[in-house]
Amino acid sequence: MRYRLSQSWRVGAVRCPSGVVIDASANDYWSRLVKGKTIPFNAVPLDAEAYEAQLKEFPDAKHLLSGGWEDKQ
Repeated sequence: MRYRLSQSWRVGAVRCPSGVVIDASANDYWSRLVKGKTIPFNAVPLDAEAYEAQLKEFPDAKHLLSGGWEDKQ
């Protein structure tokens, strides 16, 4: 699951900067920090898995969610 933060995101005492790409299969600092957290509403999903996770958490906002990965195929 990959997504890009469109705004900074506070996770505990740390604030992840906007523009960071979170990858559930990566071992970088930001991805490890947010592991197990819900994908933010304003994140841009970069694959179908992230879009589905976002849709599951925010089902009433389907019309507001974006599938950023679709443009790259």
